[in-house]
Amino acid sequence: MKHWKVVLATGRRLNSSLTSARLGSGELGGNQDRGAIVKTLFSKDSTTITYKTSPGPSFPQEHANGSVTVSFSNLFLRDASQSARSVDASSGQKLFRTGQLVANPSATVPQRVEITPDKQAVHIDWGDGDTYDYPLAFLKQFSGGPIESQGPSPLLWDRASLKENIGNLLSVNYASFASKTSSKGLYQTLANCRKFGISFIADLPQQRPELQLKKVVEPIGPIRHTFYGEIFDVKTKPGAENIAYTNHALALHQDLLYMDNAPGWQILHAIKNSSDGSEAGMNYFADAFSAARFVRDTDADAYEALTQVPINYHYKRNDNRYYNSRPLIVENEISTDNLVSSNYVSLIKEVNYSPMFQAPFTFGIWDKPKGQELSTPSGKLTQRLLFKDFLRGLALFEKFINMPENQFRLKLPENACVIFNNRRLLHARTAFSGERWLRGCYLDDDALKSRLAYLEERDQHH
Repeated sequence: MKHWKVVLATGRRLNSSLTSARLGSGELGGNQDRGAIVKTLFSKDSTTITYKTSPGPSFPQEHANGSVTVSFSNLFLRDASQSARSVDASSGQKLFRTGQLVANPSATVPQRVEITPDKQAVHIDWGDGDTYDYPLAFLKQFSGGPIESQGPSPLLWDRASLKENIGNLLSVNYASFASKTSSKGLYQTLANCRKFGISFIADLPQQRPELQLKKVVEPIGPIRHTFYGEIFDVKTKPGAENIAYTNHALALHQDLLYMDNAPGWQILHAIKNSSDGSEAGMNYFADAFSAARFVRDTDADAYEALTQVPINYHYKRNDNRYYNSRPLIVENEISTDNLVSSNYVSLIKEVNYSPMFQAPFTFGIWDKPKGQELSTPSGKLTQRLLFKDFLRGLALFEKFINMPENQFRLKLPENACVIFNNRRLLHARTAFSGERWLRGCYLDDDALKSRLAYLEERDQHH
């Protein structure tokens, strides 16, 4: 397998050996102590369970002796039953409605509660005849503490931190990724995607290269179809309807932000990349989540404005008329976990930044000169103050992403592909001359999350 040639914004190249290895501290599953259920109490409204924990994140209810006591609503437990009476065995979908339980309170009153002999589940007989063994893993999951996630957590990166993990990012070839007997290559790729928002696959088959991109997507999920088609060719052509189909440099950006549901991931396969010059046709990326964190730490008011002021995006070519407005930074709902400064990555949901497809602003565009009577409503005039904060934040954001130490650069080798998060990473390329042909497609975030969750669940039980 060939070595990758990686340019880390300074012009220095790094040769990385491509050894396959999983991210994190080891394989999933293992022979860890699972803990044990030691005590139960119940009333008509709730069921209280005490269990011993294995080493891991602590819960608010945890005692010095390593036990956790949690009291669950009986309606929650009955509603969560996975018995054959409650859930269709084939589809895994519910056979009753939560509203039915509300209308029949006796259904949620336990008739019998006991710990199973192996102490790994709580058996409950319910008032409506349902019966189910609630596993310890289920009880832990819903105990109100931090959710223990298998696999790597997202990591905010700059050039230096990505360089430290370059072996993982460049460790998968197509044979490993597409293997029918092992999912290690696929898992490594998806784990990279979750942790860094990007991963690479080397040595795609050279025969019929126009067919290879679909084969890369198939193990992950269905291709997202857009008005560009299912698959699109990124190469120069006359009368280009997208600047990507020219040989111009492309500034850092994200794709299709003018659509209500912008794609979660983009995949690009380099079929021809023999453009002139070592820096010509160079791909580069920046972590927009890291940039958002930088703004937050530097200027809190400017950061807040970036979460509120709408940026307008449009696409008007041929018969397409797309338009959307979204703030530069979108956060998840506030929780006790993501309020902690060190957990910022769990607070931020997505970034929206695509200068070349920006439409004129419609917020904060009016001013209030001294001594002038204006027809503009006062509410519109006050927007200018928030807009000034926004402009300050935008300047900080752009300062960060355009610093070489915050960029990852490489010339995508022929017969290799890159997968990157279109709602987190910004991507760009340098200008070029000569032959350059990349094939691309989009993938919804739901598909990638689903495949990764399935692999983790399967490995956990191996």
